[in-house]
Amino acid sequence: MEFKICGITRPEDIQVCENENSAFIGFINVKRSKRFLDIEKIRKFVDSMKKNEEAVLVIEPESAEEVIDLVEKSGVKNVQLHSLKAEDIADLKEINVIRAIGIPEKIDASKKEEIKSFAKVCKYLMFDSMIRGKSGGTGKQIPLEVAAEAAEIAKKSNKNIKLFLAGGINAQRIKIEGNLIKDIFDYVDINSGVEDSPGIKNRDKIVEFVENCKVIK
Repeated sequence: MEFKICGITRPEDIQVCENENSAFIGFINVKRSKRFLDIEKIRKFVDSMKKNEEAVLVIEPESAEEVIDLVEKSGVKNVQLHSLKAEDIADLKEINVIRAIGIPEKIDASKKEEIKSFAKVCKYLMFDSMIRGKSGGTGKQIPLEVAAEAAEIAKKSNKNIKLFLAGGINAQRIKIEGNLIKDIFDYVDINSGVEDSPGIKNRDKIVEFVENCKVIK
């Protein structure tokens, strides 16, 4: 099972992620996040990576133009967006977009249309838990049957879409539900599940998580 480790704030954690063959490594440039990094620091981290094509810039921009500007400044080609409408993202043809979508306990007609609209214009979608309108960083898991429903909606709109499952991912969930998750999702996204505190990754937790991913065929 392939995975993304997000919320990196230290150079030593980049090295651990690279040694453990993380498919993507995420850097957060959203000021309200406890793992916020400014663009200058992200640029230094990206330049230090063995494979900087694995870097993901997590942002909450107000326009497509802002995305382009931040991509140029950071040197990152993959962006994880927590804002912008589908029509704005359609203009970002040279950038690999992962659009995060908050998934509530029940998917209604409005959420179905949201998933469909983003699936048509994005290379990747990331489903994260949503609590009282807030998504991302909640630490809450999406029930697998709800995540599967969201994935089916996305794939019907775009058969080539690649999907991430986020929200409270940890080694234990992979151990218990990993085979089921692998049948539905291309990647899992982990953040707090391998931390001692916000932004401080724990090597042993990363290794345990990765070992559980490796046994998923």
